[in-house]
Amino acid sequence: MSRLPRSTDKKQQSLTSFFTPRTANGLAASFKQQSEARAAAATGTSNDTQLPNRKRRLEEEEEEEEEEEEEAKEEEGGDHNDGTGRPTKDRKRDGNATAGEQSSTLPAAGGSKPSPASRAAQSAALRTSRFVYDEQSITTSSTAGTLREGNEEAEDVRRKNEELHKRFVRKLGHSDAMSRASRMAQEEEEVQAAGEDDDGDANGDADEAELPAPAKAKKKGSKSGKLTPMEIQFLEIKRKHLDTILIVEVGYKFRFFGEDARIAAKELSIVCIPGKMRYDEHPSEAHLDRFASASIPVHRLHVHAKRLVAAGHKVGVVRQIETAALKKAGDNRNTPFVRKLTNLYTKGTYVDEGGELDQQAEGAPAGGYLLCLTETQSKGSGTDEKVDVGILAVQPATGDIIYDAFQDGFMRSEVETRLLHISPCEFLIVGELTKATDKLIQHLSSSSTNVFGDRSRVERVPRSPTMATEAHTHVTQFYAAKAKAEAEAQAAAASRNETGSALLDKVLRLPESVTVCLSAMISHLEEYGLEHIFDLTKYFQSFSTTCHMLVNGTTLESLEVYRNATDHTERGSLFWALDKTVTRFGQRLLRKWVGRPLLDEEQLEDRLSAVQELVDKQSTAPVDALEKLLASTKADLERSLIRIYYGKCTRPELLSVLQTLQRIATHYAAGAEQQQQPPFTSALLASAVGALPRIRSTVAAYLERINPEAARRDDKYAFFREEYQNEDLQDHQMAIAHVEHELNEHLVDAARAVKSPRVEYSTVAGIEFLIEVPNSKTADVPASWTKISGTRKLSRFHTPQVARLVGERDQHREALAAACDKAFRDLLADVAADYQPLRDAVSALATLDCLAALARVAAQPGYSRPRFLPASSPPTVAISHGRHPVAERTLPAGYIPFSTTLAHPSPLAHLITGPNMGGKSSYVRALALIVLLAHVGSFVPADAVSLTPCDAIYTRAGARDNLFAGESTFMVEVSETAAILRAATPRSLVVLDELGRGTSTHDGAAIAQAVLHHVATRTRCLTLFITHYQNLAGVARGLDGVTNLHMKFTAGTGADGQEEITFLYEVAEGVAHRSYGLNVARLARVPEKVLDVAATKSAEMEADLRLRRLLGASRILRRVLGGDADQLDHLVSGIEEL
Repeated sequence: MSRLPRSTDKKQQSLTSFFTPRTANGLAASFKQQSEARAAAATGTSNDTQLPNRKRRLEEEEEEEEEEEEEAKEEEGGDHNDGTGRPTKDRKRDGNATAGEQSSTLPAAGGSKPSPASRAAQSAALRTSRFVYDEQSITTSSTAGTLREGNEEAEDVRRKNEELHKRFVRKLGHSDAMSRASRMAQEEEEVQAAGEDDDGDANGDADEAELPAPAKAKKKGSKSGKLTPMEIQFLEIKRKHLDTILIVEVGYKFRFFGEDARIAAKELSIVCIPGKMRYDEHPSEAHLDRFASASIPVHRLHVHAKRLVAAGHKVGVVRQIETAALKKAGDNRNTPFVRKLTNLYTKGTYVDEGGELDQQAEGAPAGGYLLCLTETQSKGSGTDEKVDVGILAVQPATGDIIYDAFQDGFMRSEVETRLLHISPCEFLIVGELTKATDKLIQHLSSSSTNVFGDRSRVERVPRSPTMATEAHTHVTQFYAAKAKAEAEAQAAAASRNETGSALLDKVLRLPESVTVCLSAMISHLEEYGLEHIFDLTKYFQSFSTTCHMLVNGTTLESLEVYRNATDHTERGSLFWALDKTVTRFGQRLLRKWVGRPLLDEEQLEDRLSAVQELVDKQSTAPVDALEKLLASTKADLERSLIRIYYGKCTRPELLSVLQTLQRIATHYAAGAEQQQQPPFTSALLASAVGALPRIRSTVAAYLERINPEAARRDDKYAFFREEYQNEDLQDHQMAIAHVEHELNEHLVDAARAVKSPRVEYSTVAGIEFLIEVPNSKTADVPASWTKISGTRKLSRFHTPQVARLVGERDQHREALAAACDKAFRDLLADVAADYQPLRDAVSALATLDCLAALARVAAQPGYSRPRFLPASSPPTVAISHGRHPVAERTLPAGYIPFSTTLAHPSPLAHLITGPNMGGKSSYVRALALIVLLAHVGSFVPADAVSLTPCDAIYTRAGARDNLFAGESTFMVEVSETAAILRAATPRSLVVLDELGRGTSTHDGAAIAQAVLHHVATRTRCLTLFITHYQNLAGVARGLDGVTNLHMKFTAGTGADGQEEITFLYEVAEGVAHRSYGLNVARLARVPEKVLDVAATKSAEMEADLRLRRLLGASRILRRVLGGDADQLDHLVSGIEEL
């Protein structure tokens, strides 16, 4: 009796073969085989004759299975396919069946060899022989009962295997599912290895896309080089902003790509994953699949952006402008998130989170000005060259605007003066500059240790021949559009139109070169969204005014007004000694006061009177209240207000600003309402205090609309009080509440479905509304429920109803968030409409801070109020026991005071001599700083000072070359001296320190003598002249109004027999005939052998000079004895020199 085939007779080797369907040819061959079997049975052939064929079928089946396994491996590994579904390379075939498989078949008894078609049909039929019952194995010689029993058993097995087949298909998909899953997993691993994150929202949701069709197998090791949709987005933006480092929002991170990633890794000390650096798909990078990339967390965006901007880079932020929930509900669900460039930052335009940039150096000014400069050739060439220059400086962080138009000479001293005053952190150059101006800007801005305190950024824009006309048209259209918008937005259209016309008229009165700069600056700032700063024309200020003293750049450097000359830091400067302000906006105002001293006598007296009153009322209630108010003002209100004006303010910042303004406004409001006597009588103090309460009602109205608790925690949904919420907010909130109510009601249905008395929602890993079911009850979970996660004890599900309601709630939430943002922007626009009165109040508080700081300086021991003489009086400066305002704070032993007087007609000038390191330069700088402080409105470090207003302070000190302009040390000396001689007036103070030392002794002495004669006889200005040329002392005696002074010292011999000098640092009349330079060389530790040789040479030269002077004196004496009385003065001078 023949044995029935069982599913256990043969072991399946590949899961793929289980899913391989029978082909039409295979079915036809099967039918043919069954017919042959019936014919054989009719002729009495036993079933044993089929055994050899069955054995061959098993062998061929093993070969087929091995080939299919190799095909699957090659598809996963990227082997090339010739299009027929079979690999092109040769395969090693093994036709031997395993020993176990051979033992499961009977030995062949004979029979004919089947045809190839028959073998193929048999092989295809037996692939599923384990699960599909094949009737061809039944012998016709079996009994009817045995056949019936076998058919029943086979039918039962077939049904079970069909059910099992359906389960596998439902679970794993079609026959190619496993290989496809393997390929997708491999591709995901490659993407992750290259650092490529999928697009998504801040919670990590990925861009939804259709499952891609199975890719054709690739040759192993090949690269596709195809860019992702997100990379294509990035390239489209990058190619429009090649000069910008782009920070791209990708899911829960911000990322850099290509060369931007390399720069960011260097500046931020973060990791850069290697890849493509170029953005032009250059062939040299064809072997690379992905861009180089680096990433930073979302919450650290502004920290890293500020660092990049501070390093001098232009930075752009590319954000996703659609959210995941709204994207799922839209028609573009299968496309990448839309991204746009939303923010641009540079040094001069950074006004976002965190306010101003951190300064790189201690001396870096808190300026932050963006300066636009244009230049045209006026006349002349070489040393006679004249150029017309226009500048416009904008400080976006505060709203201040400075402009000027002037003519400058070949030394560009006027340009340098303005640059040193403004200290721009960024330049915008319109058109081509002359070589001298260009080199000056490069010199001042190219080093991180320059006089600006840090490296400045430079951008250039072209200037067309018709730029002036185009600029006039552009500016006119800009302000006309603003005036029209204001008129339409306001009910009082007539008054607004008048205001708009006045605004336009004011701008059109600007000089042509300034208009060109204004037009260029408007276009430049439009890219950053900051063009609205030019609406505030109230804060346009001309650099050159008749009520302020112009302190040029050379004077700022030589007197160390803003920075010391050693390391360019603020410590050791005049501003450092005066800066006792407590607010940032007060500090900025004081810096302006120091750099632009007053000339108007009335304003000077008002400022000095205010300082005097604060000093006299120390420790009284009004002053203590003012000190308390200033100390409690921590916010930088000036910067915060301009951020509100730009619409860049955050909710916590807005609350802080409004609450601070309310505290300031109410501080003196009670006294104003009760019409009490003002706390201060000084006109300047009373005006500043009176300006504070005017904003009280305005600020209170805005604070009434805000929920303070929600604003502090930056909760946009509860930011507005309920009574001030608009309809959009209320509608979305009601919709969310309705959805959440339905979700709560759905718990009853969910509990009934899982046959549990009660279920509750849980939140795990940020996924809300999860229903937890113990694993012992998962059999009761409906098939429509989706399993989200689970543990060993329980599983978490989302029901279809929950998934739908959560989607609706997310859509309403994001719509609510957009509505909240819009309502907040509307509130900022309302506050911005009141910018000017709010800014006026902040300016008044800044004035109070500056006056309080000057009062703290005046309260120091030894400070007194300067007394200004009428302007009609002859120019005079008289100082009694004056001191250097900075040196007395830095020197451990203090500063030895001096007394001096400069006046018309005499002494008009002092010629100062003395030994090296004797204190000459310190003396003249102290005198100049005292004069400068008096014009600032500060008390001065002296027992008494009386002076007439000076129109300018000019200095020429130190020896330095100017390599960027190709100028030697002496060229710089005489150029600066020439500029002083041209600009000085009888009411100027001129300081000349060792003029002529940059050339030979004879030439230097000649030039020094000529300059001294010029200022004493023609300019007739107050002059301090330091020199080491002894012959000038004799010249000074012959000049009316010139007095010889020297720095006192004592000379002696030390224990080692060497000459010792003791400096007394006191000023006395007379001439010092020696400079004692060898003493300074000894202090500098010059080798003794060198000093000995120098001393010998010095003695020889002095003896030779003494002999010459003696011979000259003898000749003069003979002339005097011969009756030439005119030579008597020369004889006295010669004897003194001896």
